[in-house]
Amino acid sequence: MSNKGYALLRDYELIYIVNPNVTDEQLPGTLEKVSKFIADKGGAVEKVDQWGRRKLAYPIRRFTEGNYISTKFKFAPRGTSDLENHLKLTEEVIRYLLVRLDE
Repeated sequence: MSNKGYALLRDYELIYIVNPNVTDEQLPGTLEKVSKFIADKGGAVEKVDQWGRRKLAYPIRRFTEGNYISTKFKFAPRGTSDLENHLKLTEEVIRYLLVRLDE
């Protein structure tokens, strides 16, 4: 088995919804947590967009609204499962979608 798969970084976009109980002062800390995890695993965050607080189409964990965040980054494909596990364990994140962007 070669090491080439580890060095290859691909483009990804992560959309996630942050619990509405997280205040505007606490939100940057949550964003930093996710970005730091990506960087610590060898990825590179290129852009983070805050879409703001929006109403959810349906309740998630009894929440009817949340803060939407979009993050574009480069990451090794083998690390995506670690990232998804991290997001599942992060209490502030109530839902996420990780998509690999086409080249």
